[in-house]
Amino acid sequence: MLIDPEVLKETHADSESAGETSFFGLFRRKKSQGALLNKIIIWMFGPLFLLWSVGLVITYFIAQNIANAPYDRTLADHLRMLKHEVEQQSIANGIQLSPSATTILQGDPTSMTYWEIRDANSNSVAGNAHIPLPENWTYEEDKLRLRNETADNQSIRVAYIWGGQDKDGLPFLAVVSQSNEMRATLQQEILTGMLTPQLIVLPLAALLAGLGLTHGLEPLNLLQERIRARRANDMSPIKADLAPAEIVPLIAAMNSLLQRLAATHETQRRFVANAAHQLKTPLAGMRTQAELALREQSPDKRTASLEQMVLGSERATRLVNQLLTLAKAESVENPHLVVSDEIDLNELARTQTSAWVKAAMVRQLDLGLETAPKAPFIAGDQTMLAELLNNLIENAVIYTPPGGWITVRVGADALSAYLEVEDSGPGISDQDREHVFDRFFRVLGSRVDGSGLGLSIVKEITDHHGGSIAFMPVGSRNGKAGGTCLRITFSRIQDKTDA
Repeated sequence: MLIDPEVLKETHADSESAGETSFFGLFRRKKSQGALLNKIIIWMFGPLFLLWSVGLVITYFIAQNIANAPYDRTLADHLRMLKHEVEQQSIANGIQLSPSATTILQGDPTSMTYWEIRDANSNSVAGNAHIPLPENWTYEEDKLRLRNETADNQSIRVAYIWGGQDKDGLPFLAVVSQSNEMRATLQQEILTGMLTPQLIVLPLAALLAGLGLTHGLEPLNLLQERIRARRANDMSPIKADLAPAEIVPLIAAMNSLLQRLAATHETQRRFVANAAHQLKTPLAGMRTQAELALREQSPDKRTASLEQMVLGSERATRLVNQLLTLAKAESVENPHLVVSDEIDLNELARTQTSAWVKAAMVRQLDLGLETAPKAPFIAGDQTMLAELLNNLIENAVIYTPPGGWITVRVGADALSAYLEVEDSGPGISDQDREHVFDRFFRVLGSRVDGSGLGLSIVKEITDHHGGSIAFMPVGSRNGKAGGTCLRITFSRIQDKTDA
C-alpha cells in the first residue's frame, strides 16, 4: 500500500498537537469541539433565554398589578368617602368638605388626591376642574371605574363613580385622581426584588452548565487524541473503554469502516505483490527477445524474436487481466459486484461454450454442452459468473490433449443449480486437489503455459456468490476415461422453477 507523504506529514503534525499541554494546545482542542459544544449550548440556552424573556414580560405585568392594587383600593376608598360627603350636602349651595375628609384627601404631599364633583350635564360644580374624564362614559349607577390619564404632562390614575344624589335628590358624578409616581416607585422595587436573584442565578447556571458540558465532552478529547496518535497504516480497532455510552455506536461504526479499509488495503497489497512477482518473468523474457531482435542480422531470426515478444505480451496481458479479475472477485466492498441479478445458467453456459468452439476445433477437441431440461435461475453477477465458467472451460481446453473431449453441463434439483465442466485431460491427483485453488499453484509435470490463477478466480467468485466447489466422479466416452470433473453449486431461485 502506497502512503502519501503529505498524509504522513499531516498525521505527524496532528500527533504533535495532540501532545500539547500548553494553553494553545487546549485552545486548539476546544476549537475543534466548538461546533458540537456551541450547538448544544445554543439548543440548551436559546429556549431558556427565550422563556426567561417571556418571564420578564410576565413579571412586569405582575409587578404592575401588585403595585396598583393597594393604591387603587385607597383611591376607591377616597372616592366613596367623597361621595358620602356630597350626599349630605346640597350641590346648589356649594360643596364644603369636612376637615377630616380634607385631611384624608390631602394625605402625603407626594401622593395628594385631587377630587371633583360634576352634575348630570357633566358640568364641574366643585373641586379640581382639570381632572380629565373619558370621552365617552355612561351613567352607570354605583359602578366604580379606574383608568390612567395624563394631566400637565404627568401620568395620573383617575377613579370615578356615578349614581350619588345630594340631599335635594340631584344626581352627581364623583371623580378623584392621584399621581402614578408612587405606584411606579413601588413597581420598580418589586421588579428589582424579583429580577435581581434571576440575574445572579441565571449566569451562574449557564457557567456551571458550560463547565459541565465541557467536562462531559472530555472523553471525546481523549478519543480524539488517541485517534490522532495512530499511525496512518494502523487499522486496528479503536478501544471504547473510555468513551461514553452514546459514543460507543459511533466507535463501532468507525471500527467497522477500519475493518473494511484493512481488507481493501490487504487486497491492494496482495495485488501489487502478485503483479510484481508474476510480471517479472514475462517482462524479462520480452526484454531478452527485444535485445536478440536488435542484435540479429537475419530477418527470419528477428521475426522469430518478435513473434516471441508478441506471445510474451499476450501472456502478460492475460496475467494482468486475471490479476484484475481476482482482485475484483475478492474485494468485499466492490460496488460493481451485484448478486441480485437473475441469471439463467442454461443461457450462460450456452454463451460461454460457444465462445470456445473455435479454440477447441483448433486443438482437435470435442466440446459439448448439456443443458438442464428447465432453465434454472440463480442470483448473481452476470460478468463474474461468465468469468468463472470461462476459466473452467479455458483450463479444460488448455490441459486436455488433442483428440479428447470436454463437456459443459447444467443441472438442477429442487433447491440448487450447478455448472459442471468435465474433460478427458490428465486429471488432478488427490494430493494436488488440496492446492489447486491456491494462487499461482501449478501441477508439476504439466508442459502447458499458465499463471496458476484460473481456479483461484473460480474459487473467489464462487465464495462471493455463496456457492460450493466439488470434484465429481469422471465418466468415460468412446472408451476414453475422463480426467477431471468440477461442479460449482449455487442456491436456486425457487420462483423460477417452472420458467
